[in-house]
Amino acid sequence: MNLSQYEALIKAVETGTMTQAAEELGYTQSGLTRALNSLEEQWNVRLLNRGRNGVQLTPEGQLLLPYIRTVLHDQRRLSEFIDEINGLKEGLIRIGTFNSVSAQWLPGIISKFHKDYSGIRFELLHGTDTQIVSWIADGRVDVGFVAYPTNPELDASFLYRDPIVAIFADDDPHAALETFPISMLPDLPYIALNEGVEDEITAILNQNRIQPDARFVESDDHAVIAMVEQGLGISLMSMMMLQGFNRRITAVPLDPPGHRDLGIACRDRRLLSAAASRFYDYACRWVEEEYRL
Repeated sequence: MNLSQYEALIKAVETGTMTQAAEELGYTQSGLTRALNSLEEQWNVRLLNRGRNGVQLTPEGQLLLPYIRTVLHDQRRLSEFIDEINGLKEGLIRIGTFNSVSAQWLPGIISKFHKDYSGIRFELLHGTDTQIVSWIADGRVDVGFVAYPTNPELDASFLYRDPIVAIFADDDPHAALETFPISMLPDLPYIALNEGVEDEITAILNQNRIQPDARFVESDDHAVIAMVEQGLGISLMSMMMLQGFNRRITAVPLDPPGHRDLGIACRDRRLLSAAASRFYDYACRWVEEEYRL
């Protein structure tokens, strides 16, 4: 069993191209091709279809991929448990995350973690809540930040209730309101944010039977805030996502109030590697201390 061949296959599938997979793994493209060809020959199974549009799993490859991921995951756990015995000096933690957590939480959590375990490396995978839950379930990431509650088959912990607010340019008359009646939203130009846990805002709109006049749809919170500042519209956003911005905007609480609940999740706490289990605990403790929960 050659684990490097398994890693090569998974990287080719994740990136979708042999060129990028080879670059990320430090292979030449011909070296990566030889490794994958050799694996297919050993098993007498065609795993990938390769063409001008990149690489895709064959039906046989789709059947085998979950087992390959499990083998690699178990090997990482074994290696990291050995590292735990030796003082948790090395290891890799793969984290599913979205923009606001990466900007507001992960620098502080990782910084605190690195003070105690400087040899641990991190791989961050950004996606929507649905994608992150899927990555946790299939073992692509060890832990992930998710909307809470999440898939009941996962182990999850509540972290933080994040208020949803309306944001306006400072010179917008609505910025002087103590609360913003969400019933007024359809009458104003709206800038929609597709940030990764956007279902929370969608749920608020649906609960109040609101259909906003969406003039723009953006996936970057910086861009949404800049557009609001320039008077192009208003938006709904979580308070956490506004931290650290020095912009001429005003956040106004919603009426009725809204929020999103955030958590951290994994497949099974008992099966986490030593490093990932320790990170899970650090994340929970950091959020509790930061917000004095």
